[in-house]
Amino acid sequence: MGCAAGWLGADGGHLPWSDTWGSASSRATRMTSSEAMDTLGQYKITVWEEENFQGKRCEFLMECPSIMERGFRKIRSIKVESGPWVGFEYPEYQGQQFILEKGDYPRWEAWSGNSGYRTEHLLSFRPVKCAVSYWDTTEGGVRAGRASSRQPSMEAMRDRLKDDLHGAWDGGVRYTQRYNHNDSKVILYEAENFQGHKFELSDDYPSLQAMGWGNKEVASIKVNAGAWVAYQYPGYRGYQYVLERDRQNGEFKKYNEYSSQAHTNQIQSIRRVQH
Repeated sequence: MGCAAGWLGADGGHLPWSDTWGSASSRATRMTSSEAMDTLGQYKITVWEEENFQGKRCEFLMECPSIMERGFRKIRSIKVESGPWVGFEYPEYQGQQFILEKGDYPRWEAWSGNSGYRTEHLLSFRPVKCAVSYWDTTEGGVRAGRASSRQPSMEAMRDRLKDDLHGAWDGGVRYTQRYNHNDSKVILYEAENFQGHKFELSDDYPSLQAMGWGNKEVASIKVNAGAWVAYQYPGYRGYQYVLERDRQNGEFKKYNEYSSQAHTNQIQSIRRVQH
């Protein structure tokens, strides 16, 4: 089967649902029905082996710990159709990481930006799952408001994947997943283990020092809601660290927990992940 549940082959054909949902042969698919339901339809990424969308291609709806296991040598261009993703320079989500938001990435410069770290290909990637979201309902063409206590059924989630990546019908009610950046919250600390001076944020900061943070370093971080990208330098430049509420319970007690390749606790800008 594919790299993860819900992958599509180079010919564009979906694998049968019995294969993508029922098999336990791939560790990438070992998740609960609730986790699978939360993920399906929110994420879609297409990867190519060569630059400028050339060569072998494959579409994915869920995580891939090693593109080489799918017969690829590397990933050199990407299209993100829905959901934020994070790509890694090595298999098993190791090495430098790069946020991949909706859009086209024809060459490595598009994902590395002004990082100053030349990573010409990626070898693993996964969705950023803790983007702040809620289900909005529409019944009979009339918006019925937020559905915080009820979500569409598993069957509706599976059916929506065939026709609509952003909504589901269930019992005459249409559910649409929406995102609210205002709910994202993160706390920066000057010392490890959430000690010392702290700075609570709910907005994007291209320069932390300009907004009152007195240091170039951030020793620990607690993500209370949402997903964030922290950068080594002002202006969203330098090494990237994708920090999620659903990873490590949102608690990064020291700088080397920001990333497997975090060489410094220097963070001078931070922003919310775009959806």
